[in-house]
Amino acid sequence: MQKLLTIVVPVYKVEDYINKCLDSLIVSSEMMEKLEVIIVNDGTPDRSAELSREYVNKYPHTFRQIDKENGGHGSAWNVGLKEATGKYIKFLDSDDWFSNLETLICDLENNDADVVLNPFVKEFANDGKSVTVDTPIKTQGPTAIDGSFWGQAKERFNGINFWSGTYKASILKPLYPLFAERTMFDDYIITWAPLVYGRTCITLDYPVYHYLIGRDGQSMSMAQQRRGAVSYTKCFTHYETVRSRIEEDNVPSNLLKMIDEAIAGYASYVFSYMVFLPYKESEQWTGYLWKKYLSELPHKTKQQKRYSLLPFLLFYTLEHLRNIKNRR
Repeated sequence: MQKLLTIVVPVYKVEDYINKCLDSLIVSSEMMEKLEVIIVNDGTPDRSAELSREYVNKYPHTFRQIDKENGGHGSAWNVGLKEATGKYIKFLDSDDWFSNLETLICDLENNDADVVLNPFVKEFANDGKSVTVDTPIKTQGPTAIDGSFWGQAKERFNGINFWSGTYKASILKPLYPLFAERTMFDDYIITWAPLVYGRTCITLDYPVYHYLIGRDGQSMSMAQQRRGAVSYTKCFTHYETVRSRIEEDNVPSNLLKMIDEAIAGYASYVFSYMVFLPYKESEQWTGYLWKKYLSELPHKTKQQKRYSLLPFLLFYTLEHLRNIKNRR
C-alpha cells in the first residue's frame, strides 16, 4: 500500500535536536501506517545518526534511514525526494519539529490538491518567543494556481516555502535533482518549483512546521559574506539548469511567466551579494545578472542604480567601502 505522506529529514551534526525532531513525528498507530519518514544521514560525524537509528529500530514500518557520504543539505533532500514513496512529500530540517501532524495526515487523505500550505511558526531560541506566519491568502477548497495566488512567489519568505508547503511527490520528482548540492541556501528553489507541474493548491488554517531560529550574531565578516556570495551563484546556476529542463514541457504560459519572475526576483537578491566576490568574478556575475535579468526592471534598487551609472571599478570600490562602514 502506498504511503500517504513522506517526510524527509536530513541529519548532520544535530545530536542536541534530533530527538525532539523525530519525536514530533510519532503519531497514532493508524496514522503511522500512512506515514513514511526518510532519515538521510549526510555523513554526520557526531551521534546524530546513531540516535535517529533508534527510531528505525522501534518503528521499522514508518522510519527508514539512508546513510551516505557528506554532500550537503540539498544532496540529502535530493536523496529523500528520489526515495520517497508517499503520495505527498514534506521536508523537515532536523533541528526543527512538527505539530498537528495527525490533523495534516487526515486533511491530505481528504484532499487531492497538488500543493498544501499551512501557517508555520518561527521559534526564537534566544528568548523563547514564537511567531506564527500565516499563508499568503486563504482558500475555500482546492484553488487553481495562477497569478492571483502565486503572484508573489518571487519574494523571499512569503509563506510559500518548505516550512509551509506539502507537495505531491509527482510534481517534484520529475525535477530531480531539484536541489543544488554542496552549497548553502539550496531550499529557495521550492518557492517556484511547484509551479512547473502543480495546478491546484489548498491552504489550511493550522501550523505544522516549527522553524528554530538561533541567536542573531554580529554582522557577517567579509569572508562569510564571500562564502555566501559563492553559494548564491551556485544556487542561481542550478535554478537556470532546472529552468532549462522545463523548456519543452508545455508549462502553461502564465505559470512559466511566474517562474521567470521568481528567478528574476532571485537574480536581484543575488546581485546584491556579488560585490563580495573577487573583482573579476564580481564583474562577470554582476554583468551577467544585469544584462539577462535586471536592466529592464521598472523598479531598481539603489545599488542597481549605482551600478548602471558608474564604471565597474568605481562601483566595486564604493560598495566595499559602504559595507565596511555599515559593519562599524
